[in-house]
Amino acid sequence: MEPSGMDFDDNKLYIAALRGTALLEFDLDTGEYREVITGHGRIRDVLIEDGTLYFMSNNSEGRGNPQENDDKLYRIELSVLNR
Repeated sequence: MEPSGMDFDDNKLYIAALRGTALLEFDLDTGEYREVITGHGRIRDVLIEDGTLYFMSNNSEGRGNPQENDDKLYRIELSVLNR
């Protein structure tokens, strides 16, 4: 995994992985992790603010597989990820 950004919320560490093309959630209480976001290619960075997780895809700089609607800022409520 090649981390490109990370943030922390509720004893969970969220890590953007360029090479792994996923957003990972590490639960610091249990030591377990899971992929919470996939399918957007390389993820450049992550930010958590007021219960909302933001992340950016980055595939058109020559290393990813660019698609028509790429290199975007995404927003998702953490409550949706933790169902």
